[in-house]
Amino acid sequence: MTQGSVGGADRMNKWTSKRGPRTFNKGRGAKGTGMGASGWKFIQIKEQVPEFVVPDLTGFKLKPYVNYRAPAGTDTPLTAKALFL
Repeated sequence: MTQGSVGGADRMNKWTSKRGPRTFNKGRGAKGTGMGASGWKFIQIKEQVPEFVVPDLTGFKLKPYVNYRAPAGTDTPLTAKALFL
């Protein structure tokens, strides 16, 4: 009886772009790389664009798989002091 008296949309459903206004786009959680300006223009800010640093792997002999039975590493834990030296 109480469920029928609430009225409106089902509040337990997942919020998707089909339930919101036509300008609503949920997206996938990506960070913005700029800002909107007047007249539907977009100004991209260079400092906000992600930069991917990819090493050159030519001649690299190891495979991208680590066996779960591999022994534990011997590296010392990374500290903030060692990181910023």
